[in-house]
Amino acid sequence: MRYQPRMQGSVMPGSGSYPRFETPQQMGGNSRVLGYLGRALSLEFSAGQHYLAQASLAKFRNEMNYAQGFVTLANEEFQHANLLTDRMVAQGALPSGSVLSPATPANSIAEALRSCEARELALIQLYGEATQYCANMGAAEDHALFSRLLEEEQAQLMRINGWLEEFYHSMQVNQAPSRGFV
Repeated sequence: MRYQPRMQGSVMPGSGSYPRFETPQQMGGNSRVLGYLGRALSLEFSAGQHYLAQASLAKFRNEMNYAQGFVTLANEEFQHANLLTDRMVAQGALPSGSVLSPATPANSIAEALRSCEARELALIQLYGEATQYCANMGAAEDHALFSRLLEEEQAQLMRINGWLEEFYHSMQVNQAPSRGFV
């Protein structure tokens, strides 16, 4: 077999090593949009990893309902990572390597939920910025993806805040002092 540059499936690196998909937007994509996609991918993987860690910690504290909720959140974040990767590939790029933030320990469900809230806020901020940029640039497909992810992250934040309210309410009910003088 003779060497043929840019042969499909070749062991030689280069543009022919990976399949190319044509999209209505310009091939190669906007570098700033690709930057948003890459940062979002890192944040989504970091959040998923963090939620799985919080699920394990909740299991050890015997807080099974929260553990299941964290696993659900992790799965949602990994689905977001899948959508982001699909969009990168559609623009002719592959993830270049995600830098993950480490999961942080939590000694209580309140600490865990606060740390999850911070991760959601970071994603919401990024998606808000990316959505605005794509709207200004007329990148309709990217705008649609970032808008969808923004809405889903906002819904996740509302769910986390709801869990926090429930937790604090249950703490108040369990610690209500008796009102008698006897």
